[in-house]
Order: sequence, then structure tokens, then C-alpha cells
Amino acid sequence: AKHRFAVEGLKSCAMADFNTLLVACCRASYYISLLGLKIPGALLVRASRAPYCLGFILAVWCPFLVYGHISLLPGVQGLSHESAVRVWHALIALWVTIPTLVVGNVILSVVRARGPFLAFFVVLSAVLGFHILVVPHLAKTMLGGILLQALFAFFEDMPIVGWVWCLYHVVRLQRHIAENQSKRDSPFAPQQGAEDSVLIVGNAPTVTEGAPLGSLIDDFNHVVRFNTYSVSRPEYTGTKVGFHFCNGRNFPTNKTVTAVCPLFYASLTHAVYLFMPHMEEAQQIFANLTSSKVDAWFVEEEKILELRRKIGCRVWQIPTSGMVAIDAFLRTRREVCLHGFNFFQGKKIHYFEESPTQLITSWLERFVTHDPKFEKVWVEGLCGEGRVAFLAKQAAGEPSCGEEESPASESKDQASASDCKDKASSGKGDEVRRRRPGWMHTFLKAASRASSASEPRTWAGAAAPRRSRQTVCERRLARGHMFSGRRFNLRMSIAARRNTA
Repeated sequence: AKHRFAVEGLKSCAMADFNTLLVACCRASYYISLLGLKIPGALLVRASRAPYCLGFILAVWCPFLVYGHISLLPGVQGLSHESAVRVWHALIALWVTIPTLVVGNVILSVVRARGPFLAFFVVLSAVLGFHILVVPHLAKTMLGGILLQALFAFFEDMPIVGWVWCLYHVVRLQRHIAENQSKRDSPFAPQQGAEDSVLIVGNAPTVTEGAPLGSLIDDFNHVVRFNTYSVSRPEYTGTKVGFHFCNGRNFPTNKTVTAVCPLFYASLTHAVYLFMPHMEEAQQIFANLTSSKVDAWFVEEEKILELRRKIGCRVWQIPTSGMVAIDAFLRTRREVCLHGFNFFQGKKIHYFEESPTQLITSWLERFVTHDPKFEKVWVEGLCGEGRVAFLAKQAAGEPSCGEEESPASESKDQASASDCKDKASSGKGDEVRRRRPGWMHTFLKAASRASSASEPRTWAGAAAPRRSRQTVCERRLARGHMFSGRRFNLRMSIAARRNTA
């Protein structure tokens, strides 16, 4: 009995160590794919091409990796010393140096503490020291050949194994969707009466800024939330949830909440991301998505491609989940209300705290995957048509068009404008004019000068009348096309001109 107990204990310890190692390999595979070229490159591939990509990897890429281990890497030893060093520098830069710079830039742009700066400096110094001091002495040695094989297996073979595992489950899930979703009714039902309202709550920091609107949020019939939303501050966020749009594994288990996967068919990257970085849980994730408890709805690929054309996304970009939700509801309704959308303006992206994995992913999506400027223009067009309104502006009695702004920035703009007006009225207009204008102010000034040089002449030889720059500035301010800093500069310029006149 003691021997049996000891054997079972050793087995449990070995299984725990194996699980820990498996989780570590899955996380490493995800980060290598994310910071390399695999996940960004898959943005150019449609999700419906997953079976072909899986076949390509198994038939072409895996044999190439085997060929690399057998022939290419041993061939580095046969090169000249300078050529071998160049190959080492290129591979280490691709695998380590560039990802280190990307991660450091993302983290240091948000965290201002001394510890992360020192850690990044130490890591970057170690990487540069490896390039300068170690690579020249290691490139032509037997130890260097063994190390190169190990690095190639870690940075190339392991991520490909992860991709094969995830693509296998993506293909299974797509087959399940094709067989079952066509038999169901769309959850985006037509509007039932004037009081059947929809509020789409984004994750921008404006949710917890300004006046608390939690009670107004809960008054809507349908409340839409996204990904890892939080209702920990109900006076601001409310507590009601009717639709949960999620791109990862945070699907609801409550049948009263409709689960929607908006970006599964947006690209191959987003299809695979459903199982990354938790590849060890891929089977459980597939079981949850196909169970009757969740019964998730997947937005069709054709609708996402059509929305991309509406917004004007670039080839490698896709709409955000918020835009997909707006488009999905406006297909069956006349109007929707928005809250928590600022189109990624500001340093903070979400109103809740994020893990390092979520932080890196969010910042890469902000600068690579999405284009907030195009989405803002599209939403402003819907505002002009009366199909979209902003809850915060409605509650404040303001025109509902235009993006939500932080109350702090609005109060700062108002204080700056009033201070500018006081200076202008007290005879300090020259001091106001000496303030450095924004880039849009400079652009308008240069454009007016260029237009005056090429103005058409009337029959009397006089220059054709043109609108004053003050009118142009006021018109652009009324449209709300400027950010807060630009509004401040233009308001100072307008106040100074009025005082001079």
C-alpha cells in the first residue's frame, strides 16, 4: 500500500510538472507568433481559408522545417566567419531583439515607474551584449550549432505546432457553424415598438468619467457589452447585460445573455485567437462554444467584409467589435445609442485594468489591426443621419453627434478658452497671439496663403473674394473635427482676432 501510494504521488507530481511545462510552451508559442510575423501576417488571410492554410502547413511548411534542421542550419557552419555571424545576427534580431523592442515600447508607453525602465534597460543591454560579444565567438563552434538548432526548434517549430493545433479546432468549429447556425434565427431581431431600445456600451475610459449614468444604462431594453467588461462600479457602468460580444474565451454561461462572436470570421488571426494563448484548453473551449448552454452566434464573414468596405479599412485592418455591433443592430433597427466610445483617443484604452497579455494585444490592435480615424468618420456619418446617438451627450442635453470626450479635457478646454477671452478683453491680445498654434492652425494658414497666390482674377483685375480664415475655423469647430488641443489653439486665435477687430 505504501509503495502504491508513493507511485501515485510520483505520477501526480510528474503530471503537474508536465501540465506546467505544457502551459509555459503554449504561452511562449503565442507570444512568439504575436511578436513575430505569423499572427500579423494571418491578418491578410480570410478565416474561411483555414482548411487550406492547415493543409499548406502540413504539406509544405512542416517539411521545410525538417529540411532546415537537416540541411540549412548545419550549412551555417560551412560558411565563412563573417557570413555565419551575419546569419546569427539576423536570426537573433528576428527572434529576440525586435520583439524585445516592441514589448518594451508598449509597456513603457503606459507604465511610468522606475522598475520597468530598469528591467527593460537590463534586458536590452543583455541582448545587445549577446550580439556584440557572444555571437562572433559562437557562430562557428559546435556549441553554436547545437544552440542554433535549439533556438530554431523553440522559435519556429513550437509555434507551428501551436498553429496546427489551433487551426484543427478552427476547422471543426467552422463546420459546426455551417451545419447549425443556418437553422437558427438571428439574435438581432427587428425593433418591436418605439420603446424597444438598444444601448451599446464600449470599454473606453469615458464610461467611468463624468456624471454617473448607471441608472440610465439599466433603463434600456437591450444592453450590449464587450469582452472583459466590468460592472464593479454600477453607478457608472450599470449592471444590465443582454448581449455579450466577445472575441476570446469569456463567453457567458447564463442563458439570459446572448453570446456573440463578432470577429471570428474577420481574419485567420482572429479565428485562431479564439484558442490562443490558452491552447491547452482548446478542446474545452470548443466544447463550450458548441454546447447548448452558450449557443454562441458568429457574425458572418460576408457582413464583416461589407462593413470593412463601408468604413474604408486598409487591407490588413478590420473593424472593431463595437463597429460590428453597431452595424449588426442597424441592419434591423432605425437607431442605436452608444456609450463608452472615444475611438482610442488618450493613453488609456479601457476603463478597467488589464493583464500584460491583454495590454500588449490591445496596443497592437490600436496601432495595427484597427483604424480609429476611419471608424470615427463612419460613426459621425451615422450621427448625421440620425441613426446613432451618444448617451452622455443626450443626458447633458447636448447635440448627440461627435465622439465622447473626457470631462477633464472638456473642462480644461473651457478654462483655457475663458482664460484666453479674459486676456483678450484685458488688452493682452499680443500675448495670446504669441502662443504656439497647433499643426492644423499652421496648415490652414499655409493653405490660405497658397490659395491667395493662385486666386482667379475678376474682370476688373481684383482678387476674387474668399472666406476669411476665422469663418473656416469656426465652421470646423462647429463640426467637431478637431481634437481638444486643436480646439484650444483655434479658440485662442479666434478670440484674439475678435479683440483686434
